[in-house]
Amino acid sequence: MVALAATEHPHFVPSLAEAGEDFSGTQLHYSVDTVRYFKHAYHGQGDRIFFIIGADAFLDIPMWKEYETLLGLCDFVIANRPGIRLEALRLVIPPDLHGRRDAKREKEEETVAHGSPIVARLDKTTVYLLENVASEVSATDIRRKASRGQSIHGLVSARVEEYILKQRLYR
Repeated sequence: MVALAATEHPHFVPSLAEAGEDFSGTQLHYSVDTVRYFKHAYHGQGDRIFFIIGADAFLDIPMWKEYETLLGLCDFVIANRPGIRLEALRLVIPPDLHGRRDAKREKEEETVAHGSPIVARLDKTTVYLLENVASEVSATDIRRKASRGQSIHGLVSARVEEYILKQRLYR
């Protein structure tokens, strides 16, 4: 579905990192393992990995495999969702993950954040909040609508909508 969605955006290149050796995409992948893969593959000086996630999904992160490790492997950018408060996002991060930061790292964060509020400064990473999200659409809502047989037209690209319907996904 990512590849289908990316065809409409020439600057986007979908990754095959989770496609598996046979490119079937049938193997189960966990986010922590994918981030480890990218950290190993792209480990240049000054390189940073950002994990972009909706606020609704971030609230469920304590249920993810090795989520505490994942929070320490990369920076997070949380796309805000209506009705979700900043404090709720902070509460899912275990207090022992919060760490002391050095001045150099703080300056880098200011450059990256461009005014985005910082949800939390962790030992090696930072969690940012992206407040001005152009769309209120979330993957959770799309899956919920599709599972109920409701229309997802306009919530995803036409190609992705067609794929979900043909494959009868989420039913």
